[in-house]
Amino acid sequence: MRSFVCALVLLAVVLACGDSNGPPQPVPNSQLHIVQQGATAPPLLSDTASFYAVAGQDRELRMFYQGAFPGDTGEEFLRFKVPSDGLMRRPDGTAFQPGDSILISIKVLDPQRFLLEFQPTGLQFRGDHQAVLAVEYGHSEHDYNGDGRVDNLDAEIQSRLDIWQRRPPDTLWYRLGAANYESYEELEAKIPHFTDHAIAW
Repeated sequence: MRSFVCALVLLAVVLACGDSNGPPQPVPNSQLHIVQQGATAPPLLSDTASFYAVAGQDRELRMFYQGAFPGDTGEEFLRFKVPSDGLMRRPDGTAFQPGDSILISIKVLDPQRFLLEFQPTGLQFRGDHQAVLAVEYGHSEHDYNGDGRVDNLDAEIQSRLDIWQRRPPDTLWYRLGAANYESYEELEAKIPHFTDHAIAW
């Protein structure tokens, strides 16, 4: 009897570990809830930005909301950092050499949603020195579930917000496991390669 009970306990432990340690499951586009910009959110200063990342140099790109007047720089929307040793392979598979550069572009695909396109598709970063994306969502629609009120359910959804990615035309989205700094309303994630990204739940 004791051995039977021990076997059941061991099985329960194994199943529990399997559930908690398994990789995040992909979500089809139809089931992903991409966060909306709030009705009072200022427009973006620009919906596109680009810069050259250079092997051997730390580089950073920032995008902003519009300030009080057209053309003025307002609050930060996102930051994208490429460490000096972050570049690994070009989209054609060739490795970067010291001093090599590549033009990186970010486009907001929908000004009403936190949906971004990174180019060139297929650019890869080193696994131990990946690029880092930080997105501010303070101007998001905080009624995340769209029931007409901001309440505890929305706070619970906010705690589950993450940065997701997909490679078009694939319809499956994969969660990156971003750090969610709720008090600052900022998400930060390491980026292994280029594709579409979204803030979603």
